[in-house]
Parts: sequence; C-alpha cells; structure tokens
Amino acid sequence: MNTKDIQKRRDFLKTATAMAAAGGLPTIDALSNVALAAGPTGTTEVGADYKAIVCVFLYGGQDASNVLIPYEDGNAAGTAAGGTTVEFDRYAHDRSNFSATNPAGDPPVQTAGSGNLAFTRAQLAATVLPETTVNSITGTTAPATGGWTTNTFGRKFALHPNYAELKTIYDAGKLAVIANVGPLIAPISRAEWYTGTGGARPVNLYSHDDQQKGWMSGTANLANPSIGIAGRIAAHSAISSQNLGAKIATQVSIDGTNTFMLTAPTAPTNAIAYQVGTGAIGRLQTGTTNPIWTTVGTVTCNTGSTFMTNNPTSPYCVTGGPIRVSSGYSWNAPMMVPFNTRMNTTSEGTSIYNDQWRQTMRQSIDTEVAISTAFLNSPPTEEIVAPFEAMKASGLSLSGGTLGAQLRMVAALIRASNQLGASATSPVKRQIFFVSIGGFDTHGTEFWTNNPNNNKQVSKAISAFWTAMGNVKIRDAAGTGYLPGSAQDRVTLFTMTDFGRTLDSNGNGSDHGWGSHHIVLGGAVKGGKIYGQDHNITAAQAGSSPYMGLNGTVRADLTAGAVPRIGLPPNRYTAPNTAGLRCNGLNHMLDRGELLPTTSGDAVVATVAKWFGVPAVDLTGAAGVFPTLATAHPNGYDMGFMA
Repeated sequence: MNTKDIQKRRDFLKTATAMAAAGGLPTIDALSNVALAAGPTGTTEVGADYKAIVCVFLYGGQDASNVLIPYEDGNAAGTAAGGTTVEFDRYAHDRSNFSATNPAGDPPVQTAGSGNLAFTRAQLAATVLPETTVNSITGTTAPATGGWTTNTFGRKFALHPNYAELKTIYDAGKLAVIANVGPLIAPISRAEWYTGTGGARPVNLYSHDDQQKGWMSGTANLANPSIGIAGRIAAHSAISSQNLGAKIATQVSIDGTNTFMLTAPTAPTNAIAYQVGTGAIGRLQTGTTNPIWTTVGTVTCNTGSTFMTNNPTSPYCVTGGPIRVSSGYSWNAPMMVPFNTRMNTTSEGTSIYNDQWRQTMRQSIDTEVAISTAFLNSPPTEEIVAPFEAMKASGLSLSGGTLGAQLRMVAALIRASNQLGASATSPVKRQIFFVSIGGFDTHGTEFWTNNPNNNKQVSKAISAFWTAMGNVKIRDAAGTGYLPGSAQDRVTLFTMTDFGRTLDSNGNGSDHGWGSHHIVLGGAVKGGKIYGQDHNITAAQAGSSPYMGLNGTVRADLTAGAVPRIGLPPNRYTAPNTAGLRCNGLNHMLDRGELLPTTSGDAVVATVAKWFGVPAVDLTGAAGVFPTLATAHPNGYDMGFMA
C-alpha cells in the first residue's frame, strides 16, 4: 500500500472515531461495563502529576444578568460606607416589563408571562459576595486604569439565588467569576459596533449554532471549524506525550459529540475523544449473583429500586451502559464471541472503510475493557456516589443525561485514572472532560421555570463534583505515600455558553445577546474574586453629553470595577442624531442591555491551558491553540486567576 493509501486509512480512523464520539458506533455510545461493583478495593487516588480540565457547557445561552447581580453600591473611596441601591434599582427596573401604565415594573411578579425577569434583594441576601477594595494588578487600593482587575471598590454583587453552593466555594477562595466574556476576534467598542468600524466580528453573532462553535473552537472567525480547543490541547506534544500508552484517550465526552473536542487528522491517536454514558446507581449485594447486573464473585451491583430501598446502608456502586460485550458478562457470549472474533480478524483487504471501521471498533472495545477492569479493581463507592445522591433531597434527578449524572461519571473516571495509564506505575497524567446541560434559551414563558431550575442543578451538581474530588487523594511520585491536599488541587472546571442574553425583557423572557458571566473553580484557582477587564469611561468623558443617560444621570461606573454599572444605555439615535456619537462610552453594553464582551472566551481557557501544561509560546498565533487570541488581546491574555 502506498503512502497516500496509508494516510487515507489514518484519516478515516480519525473521522470514524469522531463519528463514534457522536454515538455513531454502539460500543462508544455507552460504556459497556462501567462496573463499580465490589472487587479488590483499591486506593482512592490520582497520580502525582495528574491534572484535569472539565468544561461545563450551558446550551441555549445563559441569562447573564441573573448570574452576577448588583446588590449594593459603594463609593469612590472604595468602601461600602453610604452605599445605595441605585444600581440594583436600575437592574430591577430594566429587567421589568415596564410600560406607561406600569412604569416601574412593580410589583416584581415572578411568574410565567409577567415579563419581569428580576430577583428581589431579599432573594439575593444569601448569595451576596463580599466587596473587595484591592486591585489584583497593583496589590493596592487604588483604582485600576486598565488591564485585568477584580476591583469592585466597595460594590457588592450577588450570585443567582440558586447558587448557594457555588457561593460557598467562592467564599473558600476556590471559585472565581469571570465577567463579560464571549467569542471575540478583536477589541471592539460600542461606537465601532454601531458604525461598522473597528476590528473583525465573530461569524454570525446571536446565532446559537455559530456561537457554540465559536466558543468551543477558539476560532470565532470561522463558520465551520474542524478543530476544537480541547482537540488542540490534547494533541499538543506537551500533553499527548504525558499519556503515551494510556488505556483511555486524553479527551472524554460524557455528552456526545461536540466541537470542543474535534481533532485534526494528524492528531495523535490518544487525543481523539472517547464517549461514555452516565451509568446507573446501585447498591452492593453479597451472596447473590445475577447476570443482568454487574457481578464479581458473589457480590453484585444491584440497581433494583426495591433492593436499594430496603438496603440503605449497603455501599453504593455504579453500573454502566446497556451494551455488554466484555468482562463479566458470560451470559452475553452469543454476542461477545463472534463480535470479538470479527474485531480480531487480520486485514480483510476489502476496503479501507471496512478495515478502519473494524480497527476503530477494536479500539473502542479495548478502551471499554480497560475502564471496566479499573472500576472493578477499585470501586469508588461512597466517596464518589454519595455527594451526588445528596442532590435528590432537593428534588433533582440523577437519571439519564442530567448534569449531576454526567459529573458523577467524570468523578468516577478521575478516580480510576491511577489504573488507566500505560502501567501500574504510570497513571494517566492529563484528562479533559466535556459535560453539558440544556434549556437556557429562555425567550418565553419558560423563563421562570428553566432559569431557576437549571441554575439550581448547575450549582448542586458542580458542588457535588467538588466534594467528590475532595475525597480523592494524590499519590506521591515515589508511590510510597500521599501528597497534601486532594484531587481538588488537580482539577479546574469552567463554564461556557452560547451567549448572554438581553438585560431588558421582551414581555416574557430575554433574547439573544453576546457577552456573559462565567465561573471557574479549582484548587489552583485564585478564587473569591471577580475577574474582567476595565471597560468604563473616564471622569473627563463623563462630563460630556454623549455619555449622559436619557434622564441626565451618568450611566457608567466611574471607578474601575470589573463589572460595569447596570442600566440600559442611552439610545444611540437620540440627539445629537449621529449613530455612534452617544456610544463612545458605556462600551460594555448595547441598546437592550446585552453585554459587549471585553474578555474573550479564549483568554479564559488559555489561562487554564497554560496551567494544564501547554507552553505559553504555543497558545497564540495562527498555528497556536488559540489562533485569534493575540488579536483579541494584543496586550496579553493571561487573566491571572490560575496559581
């Protein structure tokens, strides 16, 4: 076979495996034997050099205005003394379905069809974040004049009322809020946006599909990107070389195919994404074997509801997907034997498609067997499952593809990483995971159902994952003991979404926007802060009429806060009637209150990728992991939130 044919075979393997990640191949569609049943109990640990990235995608467009909410204003001195609720009042007013007969939008009825999208201060009291007066760049209490800053100068913000668990992690210094983030190719001001000047815009802004791709690919300038951010990171030699010979791919998706994990045809095989299912919960049953459940010896992972109800003190276990073709499933021999025989056949010479399909299936089964064995040898029971089971007390489901079920599987796979390396002394060192939750497209009367419920699930599922990671130890390099801390120190999780939404109400819900607010958490995160770039007007600019609100008040934060003052900006067509003249300030917000990003999503992920081990020199540039990062942030991209 000539070189061209060999390359065709290799390219087909890459494509076929990507199809498998989409659920096109049954053995990848479900983790056949993810059996966390009783077996030789191993240690709950990860390797000394282990690091993981977890991307949580919020499909539909997270309503940013209810993620980070103004609660109390500070003053120019950077203290809360004499604080007011002017900014909160603007938030409440601008999120109301106000009219001539209801000018203030009061009372704030939070029901379907009310058109009010605001929370009350009473609802926010439990999730208020403490103000900070220290500039993260200079380390002083002086306002920042530019660059990355967490300085809120006495202003207090609150998280979504259902983010109580995330606030706890924020207060512990392990979670940060990244303000006003979105796909960005070049810096752009409000005036430039409305006059069609300035730098390049992302492709098809306000489009779900296009902005999802822009976020996940790091190439918001391309309509149909073929490579994702995670795909580039996993394929980089600094990352792929650390997982040589590993039994599992560097990338694992718990939620099907996605642009984030697409790899190039030339990527190393271990960079190609592998897909698993979420599994099901059971409890360990001794003295009985049942071929339908996962069994080791005389111990079974019994997922029957009656048994689980009647045996609440029996340890938890997890079983995996429905297609069982490997270890422990002798009852399925009529399927397993001929299937494996076909997969082990030498090249049939029929076509490259036939052979590459067979090789891809073989690789899938081998990965499934390796994970099954790891889970059987070291079943994560209470330390992984229990934190997620606690979510049920809040009425949340862990069935199917819920976020909690997905993150539970991520926790289990991180827990098993010490057995999935090339050998017993060489555990997996780098992993990237993708999970998601949908339902954030809230244009209509579903707003007051989806927005609270989805964010409740986000907070509790991420908190359960964080707790589970705290139960996993870190093995020292010599393999003779443990390092201080837990797997929390080796995991960084962040959120992405299509786009933010409008601050104002359309009469029922909110519409498509651009920038949004996101979270990042992990042991290496310098949390307890709000990060973002200063994008407010100067005091001199504030004195001129184009920057004044319609009511004669300045609609901008004159301090250098990371988050802009809330309030609909002045109409750009109001006198002087020149499009853009009234837009030179308030660069953070467009006419309906949708955020104009000053921080690219690439900057957030690049800051994490640098911590993950990608050399800084390879992060930027046309051939880098983030091809448009340098043009979006010509003065530097590292946001400084990673230790």
